[in-house]
Amino acid sequence: MRELDVKLTVRGAKEIIVIDEIKFSSAEEFFEDLARGHPPGEVTVNWANSIVFIHLSFPWNEITVREYIEHGRIYWSSIKYAPMEEYKDKVIKDHVIFHIRKVRTPILVKIAEELRKKLAQGEQ
Repeated sequence: MRELDVKLTVRGAKEIIVIDEIKFSSAEEFFEDLARGHPPGEVTVNWANSIVFIHLSFPWNEITVREYIEHGRIYWSSIKYAPMEEYKDKVIKDHVIFHIRKVRTPILVKIAEELRKKLAQGEQ
């Protein structure tokens, strides 16, 4: 078998730019808001560092791909988040089942840390 000469380079995002930020004072409010705007079914949200959140990304197209490759920037149209101290694997609200994914991806964990700081600043 021939040995392959392959180099693996991992280059993560350097910046995430969020156009619209919606923060809630409680997980209850967060899930109520999401359930109100969602048809019956299932939704996956993220949890890390006692923060529950969901984001909407702009679609990958020539502009967003260029921004990512050349500058390491990712654009999200919005992020919604709230404090949620204890992890639960799911929450059922009205007609929607929210599956809660405990994220371990370093960039999402970092985002949760930043959101937690923003919530703490808002309480002062």
